[in-house]
Amino acid sequence: MVTHAVLVDGVRHDAPAHSYAAAVQRGPVILAMADSDFPNRFLQDLATGASPAISSAKPADLANDPLYQPVQRMLQVAMVQLACDSAGLPRLDPKRIVSAGIVVRRIWGDAMQAWLTSPSGRCGWATLTSATEDLDPDPTKRALPPSGQAALDALLAAQAIANASSETTSSAFAAPPATGVSLGRTVVYGVVPTASSDTSDGVSQTAPYDASGAAQALSALPTLLQATPHVAPLAGNTVDYRWLSDDFLMAQYVSSGSAASPGTASTPPAQVLQFQMFSSALRLLRSTFGAFDPTPQGTNLRTSLNRHNVYHVSQPTPLGDFYASASTALLDYDPTTGSAPPQLTMPDAWDALDAADERLFVNALGARAATMVVPQGRFQNPTWRYRLRMFFRITSEHPGCPPILVWSAYSDPFRIAAWYESSDRPSMPIPLPDPTDRNVLAGLKPNCAFAMPAGLMNAMSGASMSGLMNGGGSSAGPNVAWICSFSIPIITICASFVLNIFLGMLNIVFCWMPFVKICIPIPEE
Repeated sequence: MVTHAVLVDGVRHDAPAHSYAAAVQRGPVILAMADSDFPNRFLQDLATGASPAISSAKPADLANDPLYQPVQRMLQVAMVQLACDSAGLPRLDPKRIVSAGIVVRRIWGDAMQAWLTSPSGRCGWATLTSATEDLDPDPTKRALPPSGQAALDALLAAQAIANASSETTSSAFAAPPATGVSLGRTVVYGVVPTASSDTSDGVSQTAPYDASGAAQALSALPTLLQATPHVAPLAGNTVDYRWLSDDFLMAQYVSSGSAASPGTASTPPAQVLQFQMFSSALRLLRSTFGAFDPTPQGTNLRTSLNRHNVYHVSQPTPLGDFYASASTALLDYDPTTGSAPPQLTMPDAWDALDAADERLFVNALGARAATMVVPQGRFQNPTWRYRLRMFFRITSEHPGCPPILVWSAYSDPFRIAAWYESSDRPSMPIPLPDPTDRNVLAGLKPNCAFAMPAGLMNAMSGASMSGLMNGGGSSAGPNVAWICSFSIPIITICASFVLNIFLGMLNIVFCWMPFVKICIPIPEE
């Protein structure tokens, strides 16, 4: 029996049937439409051929417009038509289509990447090769060359499946039989996936710092961690955890008259800037470098710091040990215990670090960046470019043979819009009540409830603006949990007032009001 190849060609929903050019098969055509038009109005369009459009479907302008996500209330559909490569190019019998689907692949330099799931369940983009680009996305459906021994074939197939990754796909469907008959062609369509909750859970590898990257990393370090001369912060002063609060720190020097004169108060006093330099270095050593952790990196950093000293009335203390005691006194203290806060006496003088210390810090930053676990979403970056292909598993013309896999060509490149980008579809306004009408307010019963633990409720009850600004607040109080109900419309109105105030303030800096807020008067009915 002669086997005919299957031709796949992109097709518009409103175009008449046309002849195939076996040498040039176009990729899927992507149609954009309102999400409310799919599938009923779209299928009506498909059935009516070149008659006036019923739905809003139109070919997407991939060169200028992105594909939109469901949150933007737009939907994209990929379409192709299938025919047999024989005399007259008759349409493929849709009953021969066992299954069909769409794969979206990322353009990565000169290569294509597929979103694969490993046998262990790990997801992520992986670069395809010429040997893997046309494989069936489902490893269980990949045909292996027979060895002539059934038991060996079964063993090889099981081993291949156990070690193969599967590619994420979306389903595609043949148009209804009556539509195919009236059009004289077999059309297959599928919704293009533009949103995904899949994330890669592997480790994101970062390239080592080059010379310029190392210089940038070094410039980002606080002055106390650089090999540069510096003034001893608050030399000889005794401090506690409160001094880490910028408001408390400013109050000590503004009240003592060391602040700048009126009209230039935006410049903090020199003492404030010097202590902030110390507190930044302390937090960085603790949180980013782990200098006080019992790890090899922490031990190396602390050993390097201990090559230098700080001095209290000419008495030396190793620099690493001083930072460790400062971390315990200032960062580890819990004010809710009620105990007296530990005191720390600031040194009178500091040894300067050297170039070896700087290299150690930069190398530590690079090592930390290279091992950070950063989950990556499938369509996370709005600058990435993609292409899609459609695949078809088609019943063989030889009885008893497995289905054959047929691929379309790639579509034109496209971008997927970020969630914050706007489409052409306006959002439906949400009506708010009139808070000046007492009759309306009387009907606004709380419609959302939260169960609050005792500690949170006590902290909220005893909180004040001045107390929060000064780092105060306590969860002490009766050990009673609460259920608090709120009116979402009233909360929204309150938030609108606050938003309006801050928009006006920040508009002075960003000039964003024309893009953030547009209000159009509408007469009351």
